[in-house]
Amino acid sequence: MSQDQNETAASATVDHEGHEAAFGALLASFSTCFARSETRETFARMTRGMLMELEDVNCWSLAEAIGERGPHRLHHLLSRAVWDEQAVLERTALWAVNLLDDGDGVLIADETGDAKSSRDAVAAARQYSGSVGGVDLCQVAVHLTFATATGHCLIDRRLYFTREWAGDEERRELTGVPDELCFTTKPQLAAHMLRAAGLQGISASFFLGDEVYGGRELRTTCRELGLGYVVAVRSNHQVTTPAAKLTAARAAARLPKRAWERMRTGTGQKGVRDDDWAMIEVTADDTPDGHDPDTGTSVLLEAYSRGFTSPFCRR
Repeated sequence: MSQDQNETAASATVDHEGHEAAFGALLASFSTCFARSETRETFARMTRGMLMELEDVNCWSLAEAIGERGPHRLHHLLSRAVWDEQAVLERTALWAVNLLDDGDGVLIADETGDAKSSRDAVAAARQYSGSVGGVDLCQVAVHLTFATATGHCLIDRRLYFTREWAGDEERRELTGVPDELCFTTKPQLAAHMLRAAGLQGISASFFLGDEVYGGRELRTTCRELGLGYVVAVRSNHQVTTPAAKLTAARAAARLPKRAWERMRTGTGQKGVRDDDWAMIEVTADDTPDGHDPDTGTSVLLEAYSRGFTSPFCRR
């Protein structure tokens, strides 16, 4: 099937009338977020442009796509117009969650980088980002995703400031960074977003994260919020088993062969992937103050594929 045929087949499955009705209802829910009707209309037009399949997405390309004479209205919307962008984000998140929620949703934290050509951008610094392929000059933001079997959507984000950038008063003043935005670790940013989601009434069964988000502080936050979690931990992470206190790697090494069970992990570019798994019951080290330490179960999952990974789980 050619690319044109693929696009034709895909377009045939889109309910354009339903999409327009849903999109219109969402825009209508933002009416109180804008001080002027002109600003609300510019926002609506810009949002429609951002949903188009454009090669480059910037104010110039968006203006051309939506029929503006130039990018000036879009620049004004983003830099000077009065509107409550936080309220717009929160209402959009709730709208999307309500569409996707099947009663078994999960919240996922991860970060992504945006390469920059200049340090003038807020929080731009030489730092690691998997999405840019290593250490480079980039902005990094931590995102929170709500996911179900139906689909997934980003519901929150926080810009990450390196300690050096956050402490540079001159750059902060030049770029207009508010005083309340300071150095905060990625797990702490994730915790802020989990609490905010809870205040919005967004509920989930589990929180998921890679080893960046496997520390005790964030796991304790999950337990405070009544969330189960599945997070990766480093091989030198210390756990307490009924037999001894040891690292995740040593715990895996002590397992007998009969403890491992082969299970299908998923399907990727190279086809179906089967990994060997083992589960070790451990003592929780993240009980919040005032909580019963015996509530729930904590386990260390050991997976063997191209090396050991150790998800730490609690239900």
